[in-house]
Amino acid sequence: MTEESLDWRTYPAGIPLAVLVDRGDVALARGDAVAAGNWYMHAKRRGAPGMREKLAGLVSQLEELLTRGDADAKALLGGVLLDTASNPARVVRLFSEAAEAGVAEGKRGLGFMLNSGAAVQQDPVRANRLFLEAANSGDGYAAYNLAVNYYNGHGVGRNAREFMRWLRCASERGIPEACALLGDKLSAQGHDEEALSWYVRAAESGHAPAMYAAGCWYRDGTGVAAEPVQAVRWFLTMLDRGNANGVHEAILLARQMTEEQVREAGRLAGRESDAVLLMGR
Repeated sequence: MTEESLDWRTYPAGIPLAVLVDRGDVALARGDAVAAGNWYMHAKRRGAPGMREKLAGLVSQLEELLTRGDADAKALLGGVLLDTASNPARVVRLFSEAAEAGVAEGKRGLGFMLNSGAAVQQDPVRANRLFLEAANSGDGYAAYNLAVNYYNGHGVGRNAREFMRWLRCASERGIPEACALLGDKLSAQGHDEEALSWYVRAAESGHAPAMYAAGCWYRDGTGVAAEPVQAVRWFLTMLDRGNANGVHEAILLARQMTEEQVREAGRLAGRESDAVLLMGR
């Protein structure tokens, strides 16, 4: 594989959803099913419609790559089958073979199965070893899983220092769930400005609860001077995830804003028509 085709290994923090899908389509057009599938996986996590169908359409190509011993294809096919709850015993085998070949996604996937006891005897201690290996190879989700286990004391002693260490590691790698949780922890410690920066980073990667938090903080001037344009922007962006919980707040704010401000919020959210509707409420 070319270096370009391996870009999917880095979590695409803040990259627009349409770009993720396009990268998958481009990779597929050049015959790289593994890169295509992983871009589609990123897009699916962000809520893009139709990704399950696109991934299902790659199965035959991935099966062909398996006959050639492609370990990346094994890890990806394991993820596709896991998502469809299809043949969990085979999922374990695929992740195991990919992990043995040194594929970080395989180690993370096998760690997930062992951590939860899905189709295999639960072994959180071994799961944490796999998460650690994958995290040390640059996998952000493995770092997040490791952080959560340190927090819960699952397969390892509870350790607040290690929890924060791996949570920051996952956040710095752009994992939206980690960014949002780090925002929560920093907020609880009174570090509002830094907390908001992590909420925004999570929001930029499609995390709806972080969008709501960012909208409220910009509305109320928490961690930053009050910015109604940014507040309405994030309340409207929640609609991209099918979440309308911020609409009421956006309507109330729009009543206090100029038409230019409301339109700018809509432009930033990519929802100019929805912003126009706010002004008529």
